[in-house]
Amino acid sequence: YWTDGKLGPDHKTLRGIGTVKLPTTIRYGRTWRLRLLPTAQSDPSNASTKERFFFDVPEGFLQFQALPWTIQAGLNVIQWGDTDVFNPLDVVNARRYEDPFRAEKLGAPALLVKREFENFFAEVIYIPQQRETLVPGENSRWLPRDIYRVRSLGTAIGTARILAPADFKFRYTDRIEIDNALDHNLGARLKFRLPGVDWTIAAFQGAAVSPDVNLREVTVDALSTVGDVTTVTVDPNIGLRIRDYKNRMVGTSFVAAPGPLLVKGALAYTRPLAPPTPGLILPVRIWESVLGVESTVGFAGGALTMLLQGTYVDRADALDTNSVSLARMFDRAGMGALRWAASEKLTVLLSYLRDIRFEGDLYHAETSYKLADGWSTKLSGDILEGRTETPIGTYRRNDRLTLSLNAQW
Repeated sequence: YWTDGKLGPDHKTLRGIGTVKLPTTIRYGRTWRLRLLPTAQSDPSNASTKERFFFDVPEGFLQFQALPWTIQAGLNVIQWGDTDVFNPLDVVNARRYEDPFRAEKLGAPALLVKREFENFFAEVIYIPQQRETLVPGENSRWLPRDIYRVRSLGTAIGTARILAPADFKFRYTDRIEIDNALDHNLGARLKFRLPGVDWTIAAFQGAAVSPDVNLREVTVDALSTVGDVTTVTVDPNIGLRIRDYKNRMVGTSFVAAPGPLLVKGALAYTRPLAPPTPGLILPVRIWESVLGVESTVGFAGGALTMLLQGTYVDRADALDTNSVSLARMFDRAGMGALRWAASEKLTVLLSYLRDIRFEGDLYHAETSYKLADGWSTKLSGDILEGRTETPIGTYRRNDRLTLSLNAQW
């Protein structure tokens, strides 16, 4: 794919990435099934060495099924919730954030037990040792570089500004697990199949999908004070610390089909469970809500699907202007999308997301075409706009164009 020029150590504007997935299913009788999905990715031009090659088995589980019971043990990808793009119930799996806008789930080493009933099913998940979320590499263009060049924050000496040189470099220091956050993660879900409505209730306690990543080691080169503000000029080598902490989530979601519409919604309450820790400032609690309406009509010989979605998040924290977490773009957001399936071969998708609270914009367009049986191609593009200190604007130099070729056999 092509990106919008050099950013930090990432000097490549054109990059080739190859991914191979080998889905395999082995069955024994009617009750036993082994599912494997080894996945390998090569990105030789990546500026971060650790991201040049990646291997994972997101699905690698043994299943026993004798209805009404289903039991799965091994690496698994869990999908909770029903909403698109923003899904506050989808918190079971750790993520790989090499590209935060296309984050991939890592297989969770889990024991899953599911029991079917007439109009609903119950599901319990136990993860003895959760995997660590993979954050962007030290040289990644997806680390928020501009924001740390002039950053204001509260300190023991009052309000201070961190002023970093333009050529500063990131490095990760020790990773910390707070209160055994990765141990013994546990979740449960009930899904009811009612006339015209699917309704889900879910709860999960375990490691937060996105760990806390913040400044850890900064060497001060100079101090100057004007009025009540102290400016701290720092060394170009900046240390970042990753801290895994535990969350407790309780949420509900639904899908309803009133007439020609498809309505999806979700509401989740999340509470961080980390004990008091120096330098760790987390919201007391988070309320997340999303509502979307979808409709499909005939258009120009194909099917046109229209989607409108809105989100509202209350984090109950004192937000400063330096909060650049991508999750913040959903604090107050609206999204619209059009998907036109022109034929069995051609599909066009256009979408626009507006960050209402921080005034950022994300434009996306893609076209997929089936070349032949098992062969397809896709051309997609992203444009990101906003001020430096906003969730989307921090990555405004990451506009990109992607051309991909997919083969299946």
